[in-house]
Amino acid sequence: MFKTIRWKMTIIFVALVVAAELLIGIFTIAETINYYHKDFSDTIETVFNFNVKSELQKAANALSMPAPVDNNAILIEEMTQENINKINEIIQNQLGYLAISKYRFYAITDGSGENILYSSNNINTIDMTPVLKSASEGTESLETSFTCSYMDYALPLGTESTVKYIVYINDNEQIQADAVKRTATILLYALLLSAVISFIFGKMLAGSITIPIRNLTVQAKKLADGDMNALEPSSAHDEFGNLTNSLVYLAHTRQESTDRALSEKTKVETILQNMTDGILAFDLNGKLIHFNPEAQRLLARKYLDDLQFDRFFKEINAGITLGDLLYVKHDGSLEREIKLKNQYLRLNFATFSVDNKIGGIIVVIHDVTRQEKLEQARRDFVANVSHELRTPLTTIKSYSETLSDMPDVDREVQIRFLDVIASEADRMARIISDLLTLSELDENQTYYKAPEEINIRKMLENIVERMGMTAKKKNQTLTYNPINETPVISGDRDSLERVIINIISNALKYTGEGGNIEVYSSKVYKDICIKVVDNGIGIPKEKLPHIFDRFYRVDKARSRDTGGTGLGLAIAKQALESGFGGKIKIASEFNKGTEVTITIPVN
Repeated sequence: MFKTIRWKMTIIFVALVVAAELLIGIFTIAETINYYHKDFSDTIETVFNFNVKSELQKAANALSMPAPVDNNAILIEEMTQENINKINEIIQNQLGYLAISKYRFYAITDGSGENILYSSNNINTIDMTPVLKSASEGTESLETSFTCSYMDYALPLGTESTVKYIVYINDNEQIQADAVKRTATILLYALLLSAVISFIFGKMLAGSITIPIRNLTVQAKKLADGDMNALEPSSAHDEFGNLTNSLVYLAHTRQESTDRALSEKTKVETILQNMTDGILAFDLNGKLIHFNPEAQRLLARKYLDDLQFDRFFKEINAGITLGDLLYVKHDGSLEREIKLKNQYLRLNFATFSVDNKIGGIIVVIHDVTRQEKLEQARRDFVANVSHELRTPLTTIKSYSETLSDMPDVDREVQIRFLDVIASEADRMARIISDLLTLSELDENQTYYKAPEEINIRKMLENIVERMGMTAKKKNQTLTYNPINETPVISGDRDSLERVIINIISNALKYTGEGGNIEVYSSKVYKDICIKVVDNGIGIPKEKLPHIFDRFYRVDKARSRDTGGTGLGLAIAKQALESGFGGKIKIASEFNKGTEVTITIPVN
């Protein structure tokens, strides 16, 4: 019953009237109480003026009898009756102003306020109120609080150091309470009467508005069901007449709008169904609301109806959430690239609007597998040319310079150096041969190299020996420490050797004069572990996450000085992962050193 607008309007109207009555009642009662409190305060201020207080003080000090040390032990027979009589006489002269009655009395107590020496209503005991306590301490005090059931006033009499007597006046607010009660009773009757009247009037007023609305609602439902003759135009010029004519207009234009919307929907669906790119559309809650067959094919899923935005794109490692698009500022659309099996996809995310508000997210899926393969080929070419050719050239140059600087070296040493130079030259020839072969291969062809047996310990010993000459030029110490025996594995020997040489070369470059570079090898569980540890300049913590990015350099100026291009570690990581299923990890502390760890699973 109370869900209808008519009842709600009636209840609101009644509630407003009742609230107004309550506010008036509360204000009236508050003013009544305030009046009595103010009257009491004004009476005290008028009666106990400066002259009266002076007379009372003279009466209290008429006899120079010292006050006892213990106020609580004062006995009535020790008090001078003449002083009390004089004080009482002065107060008696003010009884007309004080309005002493059975509800308001005055008393004269000793200095402690505990013993009554005289009272207007012949009481024997009196409560120790805060006002009375303050007076016993020598402070005149008046209390008319709303939270108390009485009003009282206390005036201490005596010397500055001793309170001899206290004049105490107390009003139990009974007159005030009676007045408040009568006022509240009158207001209650008025409240009940006004509630009944306002209920009747509110119901009539609400009915005059809601009944026409109810009739229009019934007719509007008929229009919604297709009955175009359910409502006739109105000749009235009020709000209901305007509403009726608007509904008639809506009925006449509804069919036209429906046909036009259906035509547009068919057109859009035809375009989406025949697009070569995949389309996904999500609402603001991340629920899939539309997709085309191409999206289903590219994502290789039989069913898409159960897709949820955040869960799905986390599953395919797209690195995006609904919040990134709806709540984070960005220019235009966001783009992500993912790999699904052997297919590379570029995802473009953008919001679409409905009625000038964000209505959801649309995702366009492009198949960029061909472009990715071409880009990968370009990266591989650059990596091989810029890095893999440099390493043997560096070794040849260093050994050649050593021989030229040592013309009187032993024949045995000369032969060993020349063997290393010849070996590196052969390695360069193999690299160039591989590059020429790759340039001749078609993009659909793959280059295959037969795996070789690799003795990790022997490989590391040879690498450390060859690169030891480079270390000596900077007075560096390069040592190899095998921790335990490592098994022989199979794979691309040159690829693994290039990775290790690259890492040791970086350690030599970025370690200062007299630094130490240590190489370790061990077998841990089912993995071969190779570590290269140096005490060089290290890598700042905030740059470590990007260290394997292609073309990334920690310090571009430093890399130029040492000949770095920012591809070495990226190539090393790719070579380990693709060729050996291995991993590479770097831990570093700026200005303290770097530790590179390579793990290769034993097949």
